[in-house]
Amino acid sequence: MNFAAVVLILVTCTAALLDVRTRRIPNALTGMAALAALAVHVPGGPSAVLLSLAAMIAAFLVASLAFTAGWFGGGDVKLVAVCCGLAGGPGALALVLYVLVAGAVLAVVWALARGRLVALLRSTAAVAAHGAPVQAASLPYAVAIAGGSIAYVAASIIPVLRLPL
Repeated sequence: MNFAAVVLILVTCTAALLDVRTRRIPNALTGMAALAALAVHVPGGPSAVLLSLAAMIAAFLVASLAFTAGWFGGGDVKLVAVCCGLAGGPGALALVLYVLVAGAVLAVVWALARGRLVALLRSTAAVAAHGAPVQAASLPYAVAIAGGSIAYVAASIIPVLRLPL
């Protein structure tokens, strides 16, 4: 496991704990993690640093759309961007896919625990069929980001866990 993966796991697990406790992901955490994301790619040369920066910017822009739709909080947007920077250019897409799968699992578990599974399924069907607005169920999404990050790192070590891309 490389240093970027260790930082990824530490940052996302810390963010998840804070998100569950306080429902916030501090800017100081994501800011320091963004600097770390760039720093861990310095040994790879300027192109590695630029790919990391590009991954962060692209993820920030796409996640901002989810924020605008009410699906993410602002801290989640910044955390996803930082995670993509840590994964670097080539790994960012795979990381996002793992996070989305973890988010789906979290949403189902969250809905089951609150007796809202039918409402979640109806809402999901409405979005799929009509692009209808969704009422966000205040999930601590950093938990899904941490779960997806852990799965991403585990898949880099254990090939059978890799998502087919």
